[in-house]
Amino acid sequence: MTTAGQIKQTIQEDKQQQLLYKNPQFVAENINEDVVVVDGYYSTIVVVNKKGEYRYKYPDSSKSSHSIDGCFGIACDNTGCILVSDWGYNKIHQIDMDGRFIQFILTQHEVQYPRGLSIDNKGQLWLFNNDGKEVTIYKYRSS
Repeated sequence: MTTAGQIKQTIQEDKQQQLLYKNPQFVAENINEDVVVVDGYYSTIVVVNKKGEYRYKYPDSSKSSHSIDGCFGIACDNTGCILVSDWGYNKIHQIDMDGRFIQFILTQHEVQYPRGLSIDNKGQLWLFNNDGKEVTIYKYRSS
């Protein structure tokens, strides 16, 4: 929407007129202007390019053995990586801009029930932790 309230773009369907999203929850944009959406009752990340064309889903069962059990937050860093909070498995997934799993940057030993997250301009990761009862700040540097 512009400041005058005019819609600039609607992203809803792929080229075959299939709905891209079942139940969109959160949205972010990465450095190459991809639109990153948490979808499907908090269990799937759907990424489209700036034209609204489908790029990929994460996790993709044909390419990865990882799954998400409740994503309540996403953030994109300055290298194009996407961070995904995984509430049920107590982890933060780091995936590259093409949807490939890189690593878990925090696991159940460091976080409990991670929710919303953000990366500030100092490279720090802000995380609602312990089921949203506290904010924890971590030093974050992507490779």
